[in-house]
Amino acid sequence: MFTATPQLALPAPFSDLALTPEGSELLRQLRQTQPVSVVSGVTGSARALIPALLHAVTGQPVVFVVPTPQDVELLEADVRYFVRLTQRLTAGSPDGVQVFPVVEGGPYCATSPHPDVLEARALCLNRLLQGESRVTLVPARALAERLAPPRALTVGRVTLEVGEEYPLDDLLKLLSGTGYVRREPVMALGEFSLRGGILDIYSPAQDNPVRLEFWGDTLESIREFDIESQRSIARRTSCQVLPLREFATLPEGLRAWAARAREHWAEARFADELRPRLALAERGELFDGWESLLPLAHPLTGSLFDYLGAARFVIEEPVAVEQSLEKYARQLHDQFTAANDAGELVLAPDYFLLSAEALRTALARYPRCELRALGITADRVDAGFIGELTPRESSDNSAAAGAPWFLFPPPEDAAELTLATPPMRRFHGRMSQLVTELRELRQRGVTTLFVMPSSGVAERVRDMLREYDIAVGCYPDLPTLCQALTETQRASCFVTVGSLLNGFRFPAAQLAFVVERELFDEAPSVEEVRLTPAGSSKRKVSVSSFLSDFRDLKVGDFVVHVNHGIGRFLGLQQVQVDHRTPPCEVMVLEYADQQRLSVPVERLDLVQKFSSAETSTPRLDKLGGSAWAKTKARAKRAMRDMTEELLRLYAERQLVQGVPCAPDTPWQQEFEDAFPYELTRDQATALADIKRDLESPVPMDRLLCGDVGFGKTEVAMRAAFKVVMENRQVAVLSPTTVLAFQHTKTFRERFASFPVTIEMVSRFRTAKEIADVLARTARGEVDILIGTHRLLSKDVTFKHLGLVIIDEEQRFGVAHKEKLKQLRRKVDVLTLSATPIPRTLNLALAGLRDMSVIETPPRDRLPIHTVVAQFSENVIRSAIETELARGGQVFFVHNRVESIFTIAELIQRLAPAARIGVGHGQMGEKELEAVMMRFVNHELDVLVSTTIIENGIDIPLANTIVINHADQYGLAQLYQLRGRVGRSNRRAFAYLLIPPETELSSVARQRLAAIREFSDLGSGFRIAALDLELRGAGNLLGGQQSGHLDSIGFDLYCRLLDETVRELRGMPIEEDIQTAINLRMDIRIPETYIADVGQRLRTYKRISSAADDAALEALGQELDDRYGPRPPQVIALFEYARLRHRASALGILSLDWDGSTLSVRFADKPHIDVAALTRLVAEVPGARLTGGQMLRLPLTASEPADVFAVIHGWLEQLTPEAAQG
Repeated sequence: MFTATPQLALPAPFSDLALTPEGSELLRQLRQTQPVSVVSGVTGSARALIPALLHAVTGQPVVFVVPTPQDVELLEADVRYFVRLTQRLTAGSPDGVQVFPVVEGGPYCATSPHPDVLEARALCLNRLLQGESRVTLVPARALAERLAPPRALTVGRVTLEVGEEYPLDDLLKLLSGTGYVRREPVMALGEFSLRGGILDIYSPAQDNPVRLEFWGDTLESIREFDIESQRSIARRTSCQVLPLREFATLPEGLRAWAARAREHWAEARFADELRPRLALAERGELFDGWESLLPLAHPLTGSLFDYLGAARFVIEEPVAVEQSLEKYARQLHDQFTAANDAGELVLAPDYFLLSAEALRTALARYPRCELRALGITADRVDAGFIGELTPRESSDNSAAAGAPWFLFPPPEDAAELTLATPPMRRFHGRMSQLVTELRELRQRGVTTLFVMPSSGVAERVRDMLREYDIAVGCYPDLPTLCQALTETQRASCFVTVGSLLNGFRFPAAQLAFVVERELFDEAPSVEEVRLTPAGSSKRKVSVSSFLSDFRDLKVGDFVVHVNHGIGRFLGLQQVQVDHRTPPCEVMVLEYADQQRLSVPVERLDLVQKFSSAETSTPRLDKLGGSAWAKTKARAKRAMRDMTEELLRLYAERQLVQGVPCAPDTPWQQEFEDAFPYELTRDQATALADIKRDLESPVPMDRLLCGDVGFGKTEVAMRAAFKVVMENRQVAVLSPTTVLAFQHTKTFRERFASFPVTIEMVSRFRTAKEIADVLARTARGEVDILIGTHRLLSKDVTFKHLGLVIIDEEQRFGVAHKEKLKQLRRKVDVLTLSATPIPRTLNLALAGLRDMSVIETPPRDRLPIHTVVAQFSENVIRSAIETELARGGQVFFVHNRVESIFTIAELIQRLAPAARIGVGHGQMGEKELEAVMMRFVNHELDVLVSTTIIENGIDIPLANTIVINHADQYGLAQLYQLRGRVGRSNRRAFAYLLIPPETELSSVARQRLAAIREFSDLGSGFRIAALDLELRGAGNLLGGQQSGHLDSIGFDLYCRLLDETVRELRGMPIEEDIQTAINLRMDIRIPETYIADVGQRLRTYKRISSAADDAALEALGQELDDRYGPRPPQVIALFEYARLRHRASALGILSLDWDGSTLSVRFADKPHIDVAALTRLVAEVPGARLTGGQMLRLPLTASEPADVFAVIHGWLEQLTPEAAQG
């Protein structure tokens, strides 16, 4: 809880407020508790200062009401900055600023909101109840929403303490009912899993997930654990579980709703919609869109006001807030009428929205400060009639009839304070004008704060000012800044780090704020404003290296056995060979002609999930046939040809002596520091790789791969800057004119503060302009030239070309690729690929082609909310209206040219105000480009197109995509299409429209379920089983190689490729001996230890594939931590794996024990000490060696541990190093 201590005297930089007439009046108005005070004249970022000052002087939580969600986006970062400044908060400490988000689309959206939104709302309400908020930003419509009462939220808030008893069944029911999802293993916030008496929960109350160990119902221990390693990292005595929904949805509540729904929607026209929902609700299961229907049986009797204690309100532009509420109420009424008439299950608006009278009454209980930019007089209307407003018959909500709300009538007797906050002037990089302005401000006694986005930019501004003899201090940390302001004379200049959208002057406190955009014209657009949505900061996305570990293997999936080929996985099965051997678990595979193969679980290292870019079903191989061996041989020959060509190019590059770049210059550091975000780990690694290449005399040929929007362009721009600093030129090749235009815009914005000349050659320029650009390029006057394949023409010459950056090389033609191949022998080349490339392929190609991979998503990027819905005009209308209401744009994908204009007409009817364009592949190239450019420039709201948008344009404002007939697309294609949205920090939506489920094939149903499940960022890397990356593998390797990859599967392809590379490089290729072991022991993972089949299968795979004893030891500790102490069967399974490591290294083909004799069969050339073998035979009574390859040793131990110890001892004696020691 934040201490509610009013600040009697504000600290610097606001200490002068009490010294000016305007400032002292502002403080007086903020401190007193009169019902309404009015402050006029406040605009821009200065609006965010008022709630921060209000909290500082009263110590009470502040609710900052703004007209729209877009206003929240604009003001949130500013509010955070001023709260941190007024509270003198250190970096990393919580600022107590939160957002109460609205549900996009409202209650008539027909689909459930994204869980992140529900979670953020619940957490916001919980913080309000707990007094953990300083300022809460609330869009107008959220203020008027009906909510569950606070008691419904507190039901889900539980504190768990070691030693106390908690019925486990009740705890599991509560977790499911309050928004937690059961998933093994727990990898993200809001998940839980149960394994025996061990319960893992990832609640937002803790920084890490917790592992609860129960004995019966008694909680014996609480441990925090790491989501990557799944290992415990710290012990706790207690933990808290917070609800992720505003109210719990328990089975009995759903059944009560079902009974009520039968009565409410008894008319026959509702039957088709009601039937499937009733079936789920009566089983106690949730259905899509339940949030908008449950209030029928569980009315929303609360509101945001019920979660507030003593609080103050700040209303930003009351007239705009009223208009926003009136518009929303009318929208709800219209949506309800249309949906109800269409026979859809909907509840009237008064179930969800407070009436104007109720809202007026609630607001009257709290003192409020109204921010009216133009003052009371300008806002005053004839408010003589507020009285009793006439409701419509269908609703008691007055706004439904379109009547004014009159929530904030301009008060007749309220004192109005006019507060001047004029914006700072723009200096356009003209330092002389800035210096003159600073000197004038200083003469008037004004202190100037330069608020820069990063420490690098702050230091650069400080150095620039000092060059003009302006005394300035640089204080990135706010407490240090405030201390310096206290100790320094007034009218000084300071540079600090923070996020502020606009600069302004604040005469009331003798202050001026200046931001980067006023200095250098680097103005971020609205969609580039940094957002940190509530509830998102802890949501970690685990992106591990590409590993076929059976994480997603399901019965019916195709697998590849290294020796037998492609089969179908039928499941795990317990088998017992005879009464003398214990039961064991095997993987059952089906091959052609319904032949079956049982693979012992300790040999799952021979099996991989089949991965292919093809969507067609692979053909099963025949056990014992020769076709599989021929397929592998063909693939091996083809990859040998490819590898030889790559090695030849690599060798030629080694012989060329290029011009290495010097180490980074101070300007390079300034350029990199000007980037307002911190590089992700993968970006930093890729940049280090590229700089190392550039500083080498050997020409660079590096491939930079990364998922959509993961920051490849920023890395490429830093490389380009480094080359330009060497007085060399850079060429940037894009596959399309639109992309070239976008790259030019991005480069120019990023390089704006530096003397770098950037030009573009494309069809958007006249012949005269192009001729001028090419002439200047030839003279060396253009530093960076951007264009399409036009840059490869003969008339394009560079004075000193140093670097070529190629975007999506696979989209260029054959002739262009040949020219690029010639370029690679002469200059540094950096290729960018937006298609994810698997990490194992990267490793397999090591030494052939240098590759860097960016897998980590940007910090504030949000997952895409993916909705699968039947084709419905209501869904389409809601999706488009919701996006357009927040100023965004929409892609509508319809892949049939013959009916695409019919669809466009439908959309125009559903959204009459939308500006709609149509694009498809049969249009002329120039005509298509014109449509695309209109969409890029926001001259169109909706682009109806075929799949031509699958690769290419990057439009941050386009955050909704609707894909018609989604069941007809492959998984990789759906993933690529969905990647067109979600490029900014705003929540993105993907609607996959399908025919009725009865018409869906089982394959299509599985595909749609998969794409909906994997909405996380970086999915292109994370989910090996879905193989979305294989399109990238085919692009990288070429079409022929892609065909072989499809025929043998991805994992085996990588293994064979690694062998081929080693062969051609002259590396030793040792025979891979995998010892067959049969000791007639019970080696399996009991279902009582790991109940989940998928996790059990994955654990078998991990044990059999462990590289060495150290990996086995770490895995064993992980299992002990996650599932409890390992039972004897699992310990024996680990010993089997250790034994195989040692026996395989010695060249032993098999170990077989019948209870009395151990039989050891050696390979033709075993790696053993022959003298030690002779001694062993002589020393062990009854030992004998037959045929030079079979060793028989008497072994009669009864306990498994003794058997393993004896065998390990004998193998130790045969190890050459041990024998010599």
